[in-house]
Amino acid sequence: MNLLEVANVTCSFGGNRALDDVSFEMSVDALAIVGPNGAGKTTLLNVIAGALHPDPRKLKGKNKAKIQFRGQNITRLPPWRIARLGMVKTYQVVRPFRSLTVEENLELFAKMRGGADVDRILAATGLTEVRGHPSGVLPFGLLKRLELAKALAASPDLLLLDEPIGGLSRSEAEGLLATLVQLKAAGTRMVVVEHRLGEILPVVDRVLALDRGRVIFDGTQSTFFDDPAVRTAYLGRADA
Repeated sequence: MNLLEVANVTCSFGGNRALDDVSFEMSVDALAIVGPNGAGKTTLLNVIAGALHPDPRKLKGKNKAKIQFRGQNITRLPPWRIARLGMVKTYQVVRPFRSLTVEENLELFAKMRGGADVDRILAATGLTEVRGHPSGVLPFGLLKRLELAKALAASPDLLLLDEPIGGLSRSEAEGLLATLVQLKAAGTRMVVVEHRLGEILPVVDRVLALDRGRVIFDGTQSTFFDDPAVRTAYLGRADA
């Protein structure tokens, strides 16, 4: 059984179809979801996490949208219930409780499922030295680390990471990616939405590429850049 299975997901905003019949299965430790701007990456992550719902379908059977996590249908569950089941999402725009200290933020999220070792998470994410600082005074690079640490405090079985290195300098991104590699080696499984391809691809085991809401590639990094649909989406032509 795959940890995550997504089938026939369509999501529209008014007349704009952001996702168009998206299906994939996650059988690896780390999956990247990539694509040009507006491809539907964050929308897909939000649908999986329950922040958005797929379009209702009157058709039954194989065309009906379905999202399964560890074999359980979570298609229309609210985000808090999905998080309690063990799938936790971070946000591209960081969302700390700014009046709380770094440690207090983690302690709050640790109550979601119980059992999180806050000291270990602070150390793993490089936040030990600022554990007593109000999160509202942290620089952006540390806020991105705190976003990851909050999710880890919820004891996830699967992390959904929305542009974890977005807005970071090269050195900051390298540091955070090194943390993700260490977490992966320790058994943390993750789905990563990211547009900085050269930096994220070495971290993951498989790549799912979207363009205009549709899946155009589902495979390994080694064949990603040679795929004609990928080259057309990113470079404008298959032979570029």
